[in-house]
Amino acid sequence: MLAGLAAQSLTVSTTQVIAAFATTAVVFGALLITAAVVVSSVSTEALRPVRMTGTAVRRWSGYVLIAVGAWFVVLAVVPSPILVP
Repeated sequence: MLAGLAAQSLTVSTTQVIAAFATTAVVFGALLITAAVVVSSVSTEALRPVRMTGTAVRRWSGYVLIAVGAWFVVLAVVPSPILVP
């Protein structure tokens, strides 16, 4: 979104750019405050299923990280057909 605003800033007046960035800052601020209030007001009963599945989430996230790491190793070792002259 900020990249779009930066690109827009090249085509419009300074006042419009400042208004667009100010609007974005207010919206992001409101979203962050809203998210913080919602998270802080969630009861512990609502979080119980999340806590009970924490071990499974850690296990699967480890598998995903290993797979992504292996993929990066493969990309580093195997020459790309695009880069080969």
